[in-house]
Amino acid sequence: MAIAKKPKRGLTEIAAPDPMAFIQGAEHREPSPPEAGKIRPPRKEPVIIRFDDETLKQIDQAARKRGLSRAALVRMLVIENLPD
Repeated sequence: MAIAKKPKRGLTEIAAPDPMAFIQGAEHREPSPPEAGKIRPPRKEPVIIRFDDETLKQIDQAARKRGLSRAALVRMLVIENLPD
């Protein structure tokens, strides 16, 4: 298969976008209804937890053993150990 060159276009062929038309169109746009049957998963809040090196090694080893990421393992362990 041969590689074709890009077509040459003059600046007159390309219409300059009108920023005001874009802005005005956005102001009057109707909000789109949520798609039927599509539910967004709940948002997860990032949390910083600090572990010493030895504990982190144990967490990584346990995560690898279960085929999970570090974050997934920590999340799972926290959820399992929360009081009812």
